[in-house]
Amino acid sequence: MGVRIAIASGRYLRSLDMIEERLGIPILKISINGAMIVDGERTLNDVRIDREAYREASGYIKGKAPCVIAFSPQEYVIDSDDSWYRIQDGMLSQKGIRMDIRDAAAVEEVLGEWPCKILIKDDDIQNVIRNKKALQEILGDKAVVVSSGEKNIEVLPPGTDKGNALRIVSEKLSIPLSDMIAFGDWDNDVGMLSTAGIGVAMANGSEKAKAVASFITKSNDEDGIAYALERLLFASQE
Repeated sequence: MGVRIAIASGRYLRSLDMIEERLGIPILKISINGAMIVDGERTLNDVRIDREAYREASGYIKGKAPCVIAFSPQEYVIDSDDSWYRIQDGMLSQKGIRMDIRDAAAVEEVLGEWPCKILIKDDDIQNVIRNKKALQEILGDKAVVVSSGEKNIEVLPPGTDKGNALRIVSEKLSIPLSDMIAFGDWDNDVGMLSTAGIGVAMANGSEKAKAVASFITKSNDEDGIAYALERLLFASQE
């Protein structure tokens, strides 16, 4: 049908490479909420976290959350307690280097390049809310501070947003935004759902995501993406 498939995620590029391998088909990879966009061998976007924002965020959050991670497209360093370290190791199938991420020079040396984002994880949801608000006030327009789930905070380069990522893809690959269908479930998907021609929110998504969607599908446990595609895409071919 000539349809391009993209995975748009807050996760780093290595995770999307693994998804591409499992699918067995080429995908457009929008990683780190759009900070890194890759189409085959071609890089469409590559922006890194502001250095001053990195130092301020890493300095503020030390001791205030049990897990803080700095990501490059292919590697990560982690400052966490043992339980969170085991969780991340299992999720990412890659052992991150444990270190104090406030040491910006050491982080850059270990990663081999400057990081794209800081990820903060915490089971205490009220603590997440407090720290997110504080970071937004501290960093201002030097960074984007967003959550991709109720137990995390992401500190990203200025202007980083999945909606902006779709605009970059539209311009670089000559695909009209009106021809795009986007699926999302959380607050960091709001820009994408608002920008695509059709924005589809999962039934179990956040209220902010559902509020801007043009269509609400079933939950992820009910094959919500397949359900929506059967009605929005395949039906148009009949």
